[in-house]
Parts: sequence; C-alpha cells; structure tokens
Amino acid sequence: MSLVLVADDEPAVLEVLSHVVEDLGHEVVKARDGEEALAMARACRPHLVVTDHMMPRLSGVELCRRLKRDAELKSVPVILLSAVLPQGAPEADAFLHKPFEITDFEALIHKSLVGAPKSPPDSGHVPGTPWGQWAARALQGPLEEARRQLRRLEAGAPVDRSALEALRVQLESMDLVASELARPQGRALPVEPPVVRGAAFGLRLTKGSVS
Repeated sequence: MSLVLVADDEPAVLEVLSHVVEDLGHEVVKARDGEEALAMARACRPHLVVTDHMMPRLSGVELCRRLKRDAELKSVPVILLSAVLPQGAPEADAFLHKPFEITDFEALIHKSLVGAPKSPPDSGHVPGTPWGQWAARALQGPLEEARRQLRRLEAGAPVDRSALEALRVQLESMDLVASELARPQGRALPVEPPVVRGAAFGLRLTKGSVS
C-alpha cells in the first residue's frame, strides 16, 4: 500500500480520481489546487503525486518544478494530467492527455509506483502506522515553519505579503491533514462516484467522465 497525493480543483474530478486510486488499494490525500498540493506533499511525503495542470494559485507544471527542486521530494514521481498540454511537460515523470481511459490511468499508477521510493527520507505517513503517530510526524514540519514565521513577525520585522502567505499555506496544510484524519480509516467516500470501467476521462462531466 502506498500514499498517493491527488490534486485537482474540480471536486467531482478529484473524487473520481481519488476513488480509482483507493480502489487499487492505496491511501489518498487530496488537494484542491497547486499550493495546497505542495503543502500537503511537504507534510505527508507521498509515494506518488497525481496532479491536473490547470489549477488556481499554482499550475500542475509549476507544482512539478517545485517538487523537483525540493531535496526531500525530488525523487517522488509525478503524473501530470491535462487537456491543454499536447505532450505533457519535461518536469513530470509521466503524462496522460485528457480524455483518457480509466484502465490507462490505473496502469500508469502501477507503473509509477514500481519505480517510486519505498521509504522516502523522514517519511511522514507510513501505511499501517496508527493515525495519531502519523499526525504527529506530518504536522511537525508545517508547525515548525509556522512558528518560525510567527517569531519573525513577533520580533518586529516588517510585515510583508510573502511572509503572511507562507504562514497561511503552512496553516492550511495543517488544516488539510486534520481533515484527512477526520475521515474513516476505511477511506470510503460518502457517495460512490459513477466510475465505469473503460469509460474515458474527458471534457465535460457525463457519467464516467471528468473535465
């Protein structure tokens, strides 16, 4: 079992992709845009990242670039999904052009995880680890960064937007981790999305397809 980070700004698409990954036996953490995905990756240290390209705040391609520049995350494979990029991006390890078949997505998940690091350095969540222990490790990095930013502000340093944005992102990552912990351990979704084997992931939402 591996931990997979899935990022997409459309809730329906995010749920369908997450459901497919969970159906393969893996655990999922979700992000609603590129900034949240980056914060979650730093907090949870996933074995694989699946991201859409067209997202607010931070695009999928820019997310790939920042992950590859991070010493602790550069070896984590990234699957980039897009309907506007014809051939993906060199920063991504793998690419699927929308629309695509669910079976192709599943095959790419399998292939990407085969070459993924089994135990990333200082890994946060390890499947099978009690959730309380994982929470303590996952929150350690974001909490320390938030404390650093607060100390800077308390010391009377000029308040700038970059410092406030950094603090906001760190606090958001902690909120996302808490949301994941609140989900049942079985990781079941409240309502099962209409996944149809062999259906294409594509343009506008119809049964078995996504934007």
